[in-house]
Amino acid sequence: MEHISYKTQTEIVKFQGREIPLENLTPILTPEQEAAKRRELEQRLYEVFCKYQQKPAL
Repeated sequence: MEHISYKTQTEIVKFQGREIPLENLTPILTPEQEAAKRRELEQRLYEVFCKYQQKPAL
């Protein structure tokens, strides 16, 4: 299994009078990994759009 490092962003937000820490973790990927993830995302979006594309009337 491949080890992935993450960039951490922490922000304190107020909710109903309380302070709540929110932590956002973003993976640090190589350019090749980013390109592969982008291709995968684009392919999945294309499949969804094709599924819901309006079919021409006969």
